[in-house]
Amino acid sequence: MATYSWLSLSTAIGALQTRLGSSVFWPSAEAQGYLYQSLREWNGLTEQWKLPFTFPATSATPWYNTGTLAGSPRLRTLTDATLYSMMQGMLLEPQTGAGTWTGTNQFTLAQMQFALQRRRDEVIQATGCNIAQLSPLASIPNTVRTVLADTVLEPRRIRFVPATGFGSPITLTREDTQAFQFFKPGYLGSQPTTTGPQSWSVASEPPLAFDVDGAPNVPGTYDVLALNSGPAFAPPASTLLGLPDDWAYLPMWGALADLLGGESEQTDRERSAYCLNRYNQGIQIMRQSNWLVQANINGVPCDTPSLAEQDLYSVEWQDNANVWPAVVQVGMDFVGVCPGVSQNVGLTLVGNAPILDATGTYVQVSRDDWAVVLNYAQRLATFKMGGKDFSDTAEFEKDFYRAAQFTNKRLLDMGIFTSMLNTEGERQDEHVPRGGRDEEVDSGGR
Repeated sequence: MATYSWLSLSTAIGALQTRLGSSVFWPSAEAQGYLYQSLREWNGLTEQWKLPFTFPATSATPWYNTGTLAGSPRLRTLTDATLYSMMQGMLLEPQTGAGTWTGTNQFTLAQMQFALQRRRDEVIQATGCNIAQLSPLASIPNTVRTVLADTVLEPRRIRFVPATGFGSPITLTREDTQAFQFFKPGYLGSQPTTTGPQSWSVASEPPLAFDVDGAPNVPGTYDVLALNSGPAFAPPASTLLGLPDDWAYLPMWGALADLLGGESEQTDRERSAYCLNRYNQGIQIMRQSNWLVQANINGVPCDTPSLAEQDLYSVEWQDNANVWPAVVQVGMDFVGVCPGVSQNVGLTLVGNAPILDATGTYVQVSRDDWAVVLNYAQRLATFKMGGKDFSDTAEFEKDFYRAAQFTNKRLLDMGIFTSMLNTEGERQDEHVPRGGRDEEVDSGGR
């Protein structure tokens, strides 16, 4: 990969500290954190680092997560400790990360932990960025309801897989119990041994459960793709956030809004409102962001249909070795490969902002983007000053977003079909809308 080699990290940190007028109030480690966040947000807005990635697919593994595959340019690497450290600096507390709290009584690490974890899971639900295949769930004979683990935020697709000798797998359609009553009045009874359920519902069920339109009386399992919560944080251990690196700052803004919205010594209504606005704004942008550009199988370009399209137009494609080759996108960073045989899969992905070159020396930013990246880093650094000192840098933030809009328009004009490439990763959400795409995301007003 070609890299920039004109701006060293030490020079960039020095430039920010010079802007701020102090290397004591903003030590190098803290200044570096603001620069890194600025670079990640810039790439999240402009999606400039489009990078190739190849991995081997096998018949034993139908689903792949580009956020966890080794060598992926979208590998999720940031931990809760990174955000604790950022938050501590922004709240004028010692930056100990997930380690022992040495700050004031105004805040505690436990408060940061629970606020950050709650907002992290809210981001996952709002953006659908943590889909996984669950371990097979045994179907209970003559029972329509199946209970899910409390880590499941939302089931997205369900197949009934009969035991060997009892039939073929059935991909269930998502409906609701009213549809069951209209079109299958006897759904509360058992199915004949030769068939299984055809549909599933979560619309009229309690949380952590789904119903099927007929209780199978043959042995089998449910194969479930679901949106899951992220891992539980457990300081002093560092825990992966479970979010794409370039969007990792989002729960931080939500957590800061909660902390500064507390009572007594914590209260700062103005900055709390600012953080909540940044949180809601960021989620709306992330929902519209792209992650997948193109795909090929064994060096031949292929389509990237949504899971909804593939299930509709290529029925039971998972069990068809002759199905038309495709990379099926289920949601952000999660894909299926068909046919399910051993083959090489190539993807062009919107990679994480690389931050530094391979030697860890040079900042990966172009000369024309450096000014707005530096300005925005200064804006982040002044958050802890509050009041007029912080409000005086508001124009830097506006300029950061204006520059990103200009860059996106410029990049859009560089190709013929760039508008299609820039929205390729949104096909599943287009075919199965999840609702709330234009609503603010705040747990108090859902």
